[in-house]
Amino acid sequence: MRILFSTIAVAASFSGFAQHNLGVATSNFAGINSLALNPANISECRELKSVNILSLSYGVDNNVGPFNAKEGFVVALDGGKTNNMFQYTNNSRISMLAPYINIAGPAVMFRLDKTNTIAITTGLRGMNQFNNFDQTLFHTFNEPGYIAEKNVLATLRDFSYTVHLWTEIGASYAGVFYNDGHNKIKAGGTLRYLSGIAYVGVTGSTMDAKFTQGTNSFSAGNAELEYSSNALNTRASQGNDISKGFVSLLGKRKFGTGFGGDLGVVYEHKPMDAKPTDGYKTKFSVAVCDIGAVTYNDDINTTEKFTGTGELTGSKILANVKNFENMKTYAVKSGFKAEITKEAKKVHMPTRLMLAGDYHLQKEYFINVTFLINLANREKYGNSYYSQFSITPRYEYKKLKLSLGLPISYSTLSNRFKTGIGAMYKSIFVGSDDLLAIVSRSQYGLNFYGGASVRMYK
Repeated sequence: MRILFSTIAVAASFSGFAQHNLGVATSNFAGINSLALNPANISECRELKSVNILSLSYGVDNNVGPFNAKEGFVVALDGGKTNNMFQYTNNSRISMLAPYINIAGPAVMFRLDKTNTIAITTGLRGMNQFNNFDQTLFHTFNEPGYIAEKNVLATLRDFSYTVHLWTEIGASYAGVFYNDGHNKIKAGGTLRYLSGIAYVGVTGSTMDAKFTQGTNSFSAGNAELEYSSNALNTRASQGNDISKGFVSLLGKRKFGTGFGGDLGVVYEHKPMDAKPTDGYKTKFSVAVCDIGAVTYNDDINTTEKFTGTGELTGSKILANVKNFENMKTYAVKSGFKAEITKEAKKVHMPTRLMLAGDYHLQKEYFINVTFLINLANREKYGNSYYSQFSITPRYEYKKLKLSLGLPISYSTLSNRFKTGIGAMYKSIFVGSDDLLAIVSRSQYGLNFYGGASVRMYK
């Protein structure tokens, strides 16, 4: 699992992407960036044309403990030990996104007329996610030579791990479907073609694990586990292919395919005494984003299932996990039943519901409220975002095409508040939705983003 994590880190080294860029995506100057919140947002955009050159971004979030901002990003990019990335607390159940990335490549947005807009987008995305893992089991899977600090009896139910790297090409349309001068309804959608590069997934419905103090071994009973990947092989001679890195994966073309998309509606209200040239006073938005999945067919995908009871050692798991046959041999010797099959698997997108309200306070001042609600089933292969609530006051200066947002969010993953800042000036933007780890040792995540485009305004 750490091997594909390193592969994602290679991609991340070119750039990174914060979850939704709330500091700039909520702005009326956001253009293509606003697609992340609702595809209907690009209707009546202020640009005649907009060409995205590259958007750079990267982030980490968890419920394990405070993020080590000094060394954490370096550790993540280098595939190093997780105990150098986080300061572990007593939380027995671990969930984390470390890292999540999104490289938004070349894209174009074009206003067909006053109310209708289309866009073509490209991107490379990756997510490395543990969900509901026992902390000691997490250490055992990730750190060679890990020694249990005390006797631990863990009863695990419905836990999962998915690391996934994929590309996408999207086509978006948005338009105004109702306008009486004071009430306006916009609707839009995005359809994406998804090309899966590589994934590794683990799902477990049950496992009772007993860890013995002073050892890196544990006994696992009542186990029902499944391990699946398109990137690892069944033959020992090919077991290290994935470690050759990102370029090697592209050359082997063990790709999955699928379709995804977003659907959204925006309602805008203007007071009865407003001038025809005035903008909205209030705006409400609802969207379902990242619907869909990547399918890895049975000719490129392998699954291994484990059941029963056995004795395992962390270092031996890591020595054999890169190869299905090696892992089967080790599991059977340890007391488990193991079966390898060639079967198709779907790796699901991080589907979520986005609810938002935007209020024009006065002149250049606005305030935005956004709810992110997870809709993905975490018991299946795939990734997900964790629900959060955000308030983003912002300043927009139309003459300079300048926007400044200050997102304040509450994350249900870390159960903490996070604060960031996002700035956009004409065709350049930079910011973060989670910045406090730089100055505080109690923050659980950190992210950043930046990008540039070429825009032609009205």
